[in-house]
Amino acid sequence: MIINMAEEKHGHTYYQWIYASIASIGFMLYGMEAGWLSPITKTLQSENSPLGSPLSSSTISVCASVSAISSAVTVPLYSYLVDKYGRKWIIFAITIPQALSILMRIMFPNVVVLLIARSAAGISASGVFTTCTIYTREISQSNMIGKLGSLQVVMQFTGFLIIYLIGAFFEYFTILWIFLAFPIATAVLMISAPEAPAYLVKRGKIDEAYKTVAFLRGVTKDDKIVVNEIDEMQKQEEEFKSISKIGMRTILRDKSWRRGLIIMLATFTVHAWNGAFAILTYASAILSSTGNVFDISPELQTISFPIVMIIASLSLTGIAERFGRRVLLAAGFFFSALALTALGVAMLVQQHGYMVPGWLPITSMMVASAMYAGSVRPLPYIISTEMFNFQVRAKVMGSIVMYAWLVVATQLFAYGPLADTLGLHGTFICYGFINVLGVILCYVMPETKDKTDEEIRHVLAHSTKSQTVSQPT
Repeated sequence: MIINMAEEKHGHTYYQWIYASIASIGFMLYGMEAGWLSPITKTLQSENSPLGSPLSSSTISVCASVSAISSAVTVPLYSYLVDKYGRKWIIFAITIPQALSILMRIMFPNVVVLLIARSAAGISASGVFTTCTIYTREISQSNMIGKLGSLQVVMQFTGFLIIYLIGAFFEYFTILWIFLAFPIATAVLMISAPEAPAYLVKRGKIDEAYKTVAFLRGVTKDDKIVVNEIDEMQKQEEEFKSISKIGMRTILRDKSWRRGLIIMLATFTVHAWNGAFAILTYASAILSSTGNVFDISPELQTISFPIVMIIASLSLTGIAERFGRRVLLAAGFFFSALALTALGVAMLVQQHGYMVPGWLPITSMMVASAMYAGSVRPLPYIISTEMFNFQVRAKVMGSIVMYAWLVVATQLFAYGPLADTLGLHGTFICYGFINVLGVILCYVMPETKDKTDEEIRHVLAHSTKSQTVSQPT
């Protein structure tokens, strides 16, 4: 697949690709941090642990989950800061706690500092999901939102792949020194990035907004494309000037915003309980439980999943603007449901003494992972940024991201008891049914691709069901 960044009929998209890619490095940092424990857990639990003594499995679990908790707690702070100081400089700022987190692990190798460092990394991750998503949406022209938004998941799983690779070949401190280079590079690159035009309009910097949109679109300031975009932003700004303060109470009183928020919270619940997390975390154990033996080392098994996910997310980048968001998300939930149910049924059949094809479990896991990367993971975030206008986007996204982190934490803690109670087969069949709920949610969700804020608000306020399914263009 070749991504065309060449000059189009009118203007070009070079700078949108460049700065969306730079902002999306934040997701690479998150992927590296999320995957960091995987290659070094064995080292931390060994007699020669760099922390002075081996860590117990329970301590490792706490290290894995503490970042999700700190992420959820700090989301409201980013929702305030991103509107107060701008999208660009908050992306710059989120590299600081990540860099400090890595430095703490290098300079003070002990358990207490490790927990504090992971909490600091969670603070950075909170900013990534709140701010980088908004920034990418607001520098993108309407027919590029899906493509540039899908870069985030490509970067995230690239981060997993990078940390797994360096973790397989380098020792504990070398891994951290290499890791440290990434937040520093992100901070340096963000200095040259433009501020999001929507924020500039919100702050009354209209002339700068004209220049920024013209620069990003590859046209002149007086071009009709630029004038129309800024006029639409100013129109929304004037519309909300009469409201002294837009808080969550105001948002919940508005029928369209309230309905949109409820739909997205429900979608993120299914997103978190999709089942892909269990596959990523327990791939080797799940494969072992099927009774199929693969002559592949654990390191290679681990690396195979982010590779599949990167391919899937790159595929989304190529087709994101050809199909409606709802179509792609519904397809992701549907095929995830089939794959996870097939995996659970295969385990159940084998448990009763029957044989299952050796390819079925691994294929099911790969399909579920690919659907997560190419649909279930990125599309709810893209849809959320398109569903709400820039006046409330930061606050709504803050609420959604905070909720997403909390529900991910519940899934993280619940997987073990759920597997013990229902068995692995029951757990994956349960995940399959949860994905079916996701397909149903897509039916009531408005299509946001190529729709203006006013059109989406009208659908949310007046329709009892969503628009007709978009066809490929």
